Amino acid sequence: MAAAPQKSEKERIFEAWDKPAVLDPYSPYNSLLTGLKEQNDELYKIGCSLTENYKNAHIMQTNNPNICELLNEWLNKKKNIHIKSEEDFENKKLWNDYIEKLWIELEKDNYRYYWCRRNFPSSYIANALATSFTILYTTIRSWLDIFINKKITLKQNLYDDISNGLVETFSEYSDSQAPNNSINLSYSS
Repeated sequence: MAAAPQKSEKERIFEAWDKPAVLDPYSPYNSLLTGLKEQNDELYKIGCSLTENYKNAHIMQTNNPNICELLNEWLNKKKNIHIKSEEDFENKKLWNDYIEKLWIELEKDNYRYYWCRRNFPSSYIANALATSFTILYTTIRSWLDIFINKKITLKQNLYDDISNGLVETFSEYSDSQAPNNSINLSYSS
């Protein structure tokens, strides 16, 4: 019989955070979550877990320096599970009105003052726009580089042609000493 593979630290932390948490009746966050309990019990449980996990994660930070990223990832996974699609407006509104506001309130706590900021995963639209802009920018930049290089080359060729033409006609108007790089000036008084 094969031994079960050991779970990673991240998996163990997520399992601990997934356990139901009971919010302290005297918690300052009770008032924020009370309205949520009446509307969506599942989201209320996530809010209670977030409150406890945020406090405990701050303590765990000394042993796990990336605990803030893990907490953000855990909450983003909960959001993806709870909000099934972009058209799930009711749950999305509840999430934003209660869970995201709860995080903001947790950040403001005097004992843990902004130790962990909320990170939102980028949307598909933002990624598509960023990729499109990058491609468009590189295309336009390449086109401009080619255009500018053609202009510079044309200008250099034109300059060479003009200067070569002047050198050729220079001998008509100069002394025989000009090829020796000497200048003879003749003037009459």
